[in-house]
Amino acid sequence: MLAAQETLAQQTSLERVEITGSAIRRVDAETALPVVVIQRADIERSGATSVVDLMQRLPAIQGSTGESASVGGETFGFSGISVHDLGESRTLVLLNGHRMAIFGGQTLTGFAAGFDLNALPIAAIERVEVLTDGASALYGSDAVAGVVNFITKRGTTEGQVSVGYSSPKGGAKETRFSVTKGIGDLDKDGWNILGSYAHDERTLLRSTSRDYASTGRVFFSANGKNYRFQQYSASPIPANVVDDNGNLVNPYLITNGNCPEKTFRVIDGSDDFCGFDFVGELEIFPIRKRDAGFLSFTMNLGAHQAYADLLMSQSKQTSRIAPVPGSIAIPTTSPLFSQYLAPIGITQDTVAFYRLYDLGKRTSSDKADFMDFVAGIKGTVFKNWDYDAFYTHSQSKAASNVSGYPGALAISNLRKSGLLNPFVLAGQQTPAANAAIAAVNYNGYWNGGKSTLDTLNLRGSTELAKLPAGPLALAAGVNYNREKFQSAPSLFAQGLLADPVAGTLCDPNATSGPTQCDQRFGDAAATVPYSADRKNWGVFAELQIPIIKDLEVTLSARHDNYSDFGNTDNGKAAFRWKLSPQALIRGSVGTGFHAPTVPQVAAAPQPFGVTSDKYTCSAGLAAVAAANGAECRPGSQQYDVVAGGNPLLKPETSRQATIGFRVEPASWLSAGADFWWVAVKDVFGTLPEQSVFLDPTAYPGSWTSALDVGTGKRYVAFNAGNLNLGKSYSSGIDFDISSRTKTPFGGLDMKFNATYMLREVAQQVINGPYYSAIGDYGDNVGGVTFRVQGRASAALKTGAFTNTLAMNFKSGYKDATTTVEVLDAAGNVTGTEDVRIDVPWHYTFDWQTQWEMNKTFTFTIGALNLFNRKPPFAVSTGGVNRGQQFGYDDRYYDSRGRTWYVNATARF
Repeated sequence: MLAAQETLAQQTSLERVEITGSAIRRVDAETALPVVVIQRADIERSGATSVVDLMQRLPAIQGSTGESASVGGETFGFSGISVHDLGESRTLVLLNGHRMAIFGGQTLTGFAAGFDLNALPIAAIERVEVLTDGASALYGSDAVAGVVNFITKRGTTEGQVSVGYSSPKGGAKETRFSVTKGIGDLDKDGWNILGSYAHDERTLLRSTSRDYASTGRVFFSANGKNYRFQQYSASPIPANVVDDNGNLVNPYLITNGNCPEKTFRVIDGSDDFCGFDFVGELEIFPIRKRDAGFLSFTMNLGAHQAYADLLMSQSKQTSRIAPVPGSIAIPTTSPLFSQYLAPIGITQDTVAFYRLYDLGKRTSSDKADFMDFVAGIKGTVFKNWDYDAFYTHSQSKAASNVSGYPGALAISNLRKSGLLNPFVLAGQQTPAANAAIAAVNYNGYWNGGKSTLDTLNLRGSTELAKLPAGPLALAAGVNYNREKFQSAPSLFAQGLLADPVAGTLCDPNATSGPTQCDQRFGDAAATVPYSADRKNWGVFAELQIPIIKDLEVTLSARHDNYSDFGNTDNGKAAFRWKLSPQALIRGSVGTGFHAPTVPQVAAAPQPFGVTSDKYTCSAGLAAVAAANGAECRPGSQQYDVVAGGNPLLKPETSRQATIGFRVEPASWLSAGADFWWVAVKDVFGTLPEQSVFLDPTAYPGSWTSALDVGTGKRYVAFNAGNLNLGKSYSSGIDFDISSRTKTPFGGLDMKFNATYMLREVAQQVINGPYYSAIGDYGDNVGGVTFRVQGRASAALKTGAFTNTLAMNFKSGYKDATTTVEVLDAAGNVTGTEDVRIDVPWHYTFDWQTQWEMNKTFTFTIGALNLFNRKPPFAVSTGGVNRGQQFGYDDRYYDSRGRTWYVNATARF
């Protein structure tokens, strides 16, 4: 027995099973491809309370979007999975071997264009098979990085009820409940129905509950010096304004000599203003509620078996960030000008950058509904053909409701009416002003989308002949897919309302007056709705050839036809050579492809939020602003982003290879390693904002302009359209060691898994230089790839008790270059300096004790991050798919800290 896959063969006796990555059913489950199998016992011992948490514990998983990304990002609560940091859209997720609809909240740039793991209830999962090699020759598009196949419980009459509670300090507490029951014995009755339901809820976690995440003003030491860095927004309360010299100043600071609460003083060149500490307002882990139900039906029909599965789930997530910032025009004719600005020497019309604090926090309430239905029949025909014919319908629908967002014109009108005063402290607006502010708060549906997938599939396998070295086996199949996507922005998101709260339609041609179109204050939006569909069909064949005894070669090929970009052919060759009962080597070479999503091709150009980082107006930025008939934003601020689909976008194509071995030098020890290599051509993407802002004139096509409807100012904007950027190359080694032995204290089961990244480079433009993110959060990559990730665990079973201790680890990296303030011994600022700090290795330990009281009851208690290790300090602020958290990187580290949990299970 050489690997976890052979456990499947043991469990099913001599039943033929189909392993992820091959369509040929076989008894010997150790295939030519590297497949990691996570059994139900492994899931329970991991302490994971959701599929999202379970997948993030795997060493081969990097670059996945987590739930915390919704803090300041329009993610609709999406959580995905990425194998080897190759991307969620290149990792194919299956349920019981069939495709599912990708997320309905996917964006037009390809973000969240994968499967949302929140849709799957962990209580219904029997095992997970993770293929860490490309499989486009079998599955088609999206399988460039690998395949993750979730296999549900079925065919059992057992019942199980589980309850659980998790309790980190300060928030993010979870309660959960699940029940599963089957009726009907397949062998005796000829049929079985199994149902499962799961519910879980989580409370919020505020940034102020974690000292390392509670403020944007941090002090640290590096390189023998003391530094300070201030992460802020240039829109505070009371407001900053632009003076006659174009500098950003704060009237409250000038009058009182200090900045008010929730702000700190910022001196940046000639700018001297108050920065708002929005970090202290964040809820760094969102509120969540999930419900999922799974129903399966199986009936024996002689040599055939009919089946149908239905999965329905709903995930609700609520995230809150600081009250909305925005710009307000202050003309010289305004009484506010005479009272606050003229006394400090301002003589011209100006703009106030203001935080509408009295409106309350911005809230996004996201809901994702998922449904997947499959019906089919499988069995044996013509004596030795195993076949499976099935139809699937799958859909994902995402919707976001918001509050705390007024219209920009509504706020401008409040200023003109004399009710709103942006120059007083929080809580000092008049009662009439507070009532007026509350009256313009938009509280309702904002945006969403729906993705559907319908498929027809027929596949089969057989042994063609008995050769001296073994059976010659063939698998073949055909499929037809229809994919649809419909974006569904609200009228407010489309910029088609004159009064967002009342729902009054506007006149798009009006430039003033009560029918002028309003847009969201501080975050302009004129989203263009669109819909599109795609059809494709494919045919594949796979041939398993025994060359000599214990050496077999597998050849596979696939042809696909897409309605929107034509034909593609891909192939794969793999070998498996069992050198002895204790040793095996295996390898593969193949090609793959990844089709662009429907939105990446068909979406119309439109506003797409703001940059992830703040930028000052360099000479180059001023030049491109002037070329676009616009101007820079004063001070250091975020800039508007515009994006759209690209009908000329070509599919990504890939080449990949693996070579590996497995050895079992003793009956109690098994080990293996697999080298993998992936090359991708015509990589989808948008130019990294950091690169474009670093050298604005080098990217003339990356700029446009956006009008601020509240002030009438036209500012330069970043044009982040979809492009084929060039090539990427990735390679690494996946290791695993496992052992089972008896000790005087009981049976000891130990496992070690790790991934070592050898290479990861990518171009940002065709024929351009290559950049690497391995251990290096460079200025041009927007993130980091960890050189090493791993997990080691030891489980000791003593009688009715099983005690498990696990260590999770990941290597350190160089943080992004950041300009910080240098402090002298007295704490005074002496200048600025660009620094890159070293983020150290990070280790956490998990502990669990499971008590099998009897055949009916099991009680589990444990702690994740047992020693309460804090995320390592990082001073970088930008990055791809990052939330607004600061002081650590929420994409890579969990802010929940030590989490005690308890689970109780009853079987019946």
